[in-house]
Amino acid sequence: MVRVLDARDRAPKEVAEKLRRPGGFLSPEIRDAARKIVADVRERGDEALLKYTERFDGVRPDPLRVPQEEMARAAGSLAPEIEDSFRVAIENVRFFHEQEMDRSWEVRRDGATLGQRVRPVRRAGIYVPGGHGAYPSTLVMAAVPAQVAGVENICVCAPPGPDGRVSRWVLAVAHLLGLEEIYRVGGAQAVGAMAYGTQSIPPVSKIVGPGNDYVTAAKLEVFGVVGIDAPQGPSEIVVIADASALPERVARDLMAQAEHLSGASAILLTPIEGLIRGVEPLLPGESAEHITLVRVRDMSQAVEITNHYAPEHAHVISEDTEAVTRDIDSVGLLAVGDFSPVALSDYAAGPSHALPTGGTAAWASALGTHDFTARTNYVRYTREALERLGPHVERLALLEGFENHAGSVAVRLGKE
Repeated sequence: MVRVLDARDRAPKEVAEKLRRPGGFLSPEIRDAARKIVADVRERGDEALLKYTERFDGVRPDPLRVPQEEMARAAGSLAPEIEDSFRVAIENVRFFHEQEMDRSWEVRRDGATLGQRVRPVRRAGIYVPGGHGAYPSTLVMAAVPAQVAGVENICVCAPPGPDGRVSRWVLAVAHLLGLEEIYRVGGAQAVGAMAYGTQSIPPVSKIVGPGNDYVTAAKLEVFGVVGIDAPQGPSEIVVIADASALPERVARDLMAQAEHLSGASAILLTPIEGLIRGVEPLLPGESAEHITLVRVRDMSQAVEITNHYAPEHAHVISEDTEAVTRDIDSVGLLAVGDFSPVALSDYAAGPSHALPTGGTAAWASALGTHDFTARTNYVRYTREALERLGPHVERLALLEGFENHAGSVAVRLGKE
């Protein structure tokens, strides 16, 4: 059933801690289970992949890699209007991420050349979750930023269904995007395979994409061997609403994220008692167990709670959205105004829906082209430029006790 809390006399941090669901991908039990699976895949490769796929998904896919013709058939089976919607989503996501792309740069200053090269990672791995349904939208949200960044080799892992096949919707989108490397494997075992490689799956440089707590724990386990994006576990939303909000719309916003189930969290923060009374009876079914309605003192307290909670999504519905959103700084995606339901960005508005969860939005960012690039800094000095800066470097190196650092400069200036 729906939880209802009165937070008017409580400190924002206290409220946020009460709202945070314990455990998740940071729990010792889940971390330990993911660690063992990853280690087994590292040790035994495909044999372990097939064992865990049979245990968790009930099938032993053969082959692990999806044939090209299967993807082409899936794309060919799309109804024209569905294909059109996918193409609109792909175009919007591509446009958004083209705007955020980092660029290489170079400057000259006092005889020195300084610069930075922005380059794509050589090979990226994308995890597309299964579980309660198929998520072709996740493939769009992860693969398009990778393509914009210039990644040439993209590997996709997605859990098979009871028939041993990856969702035809996921395969159809893969074909529309021109992807060729899709594997029928999910869970922590897929993360281990992409990190360490198996007989069938070559290792990648970076793994991205949302998943359940075990997938997220596995990504944390392999971090350092490969790069990962932000922790992306079960879905979260905080709706901040005042008297201008309509109960029917707020209820739908909450249920839209709560219907992910499996650890999802949907929270309403409002100073309006009448809004809580109006929303509560509109939240039936299993999804309601993931929803909390919170009476706050005012919209300012709602913002403070949100920043402490650091949710994946925040949706502000207010007569003065500018005043409310101005101080929100710890959220993965901010939806502003009544006509901006989070579902727009979940599917087709442009920003990737792969977002930090579990409070990590306080320091982590949404998935973007930056997740698929690396930056190489470089310097090029003339002799004249070295003569100007060299003595300062010598002094600082000697101060720290590094004589050879200092000597590498001095020898070029004729001092040795």
